[in-house]
Amino acid sequence: MAFFEPKMREILEQNCTGDEDCNFFDCFSKCDLRVNKCGAERVNSNLQVICDKIFRHWFSSSLGSWAIPFPLQRQLRDAVQECADPWSMARSPPRAASDVFWKLRSLLRATQRELQEAEK
Repeated sequence: MAFFEPKMREILEQNCTGDEDCNFFDCFSKCDLRVNKCGAERVNSNLQVICDKIFRHWFSSSLGSWAIPFPLQRQLRDAVQECADPWSMARSPPRAASDVFWKLRSLLRATQRELQEAEK
């Protein structure tokens, strides 16, 4: 399901008593307890949702392929974790989303090259 930004703001700006009331599918907002309203801004991004719902399951453990060196597997797993949950890493503040995207893209391409080399 996809929504344009104005509709998303309308959906997220609902009454609340806690942050859990401000979740709409995979879009999360924060509850302003002073006015008991959810904020109009999301606190997560589409990239975080993709990393959490798709990539995390693929890369949470060993890829099971001898073709991909273990250090690359570990880097990929850590990058996916950082992408899905930026606050889980020991960074303060978390790395910018664009930096995480480019790091993840680079690691995915390196993995693709390793797998293509193994097929030869």
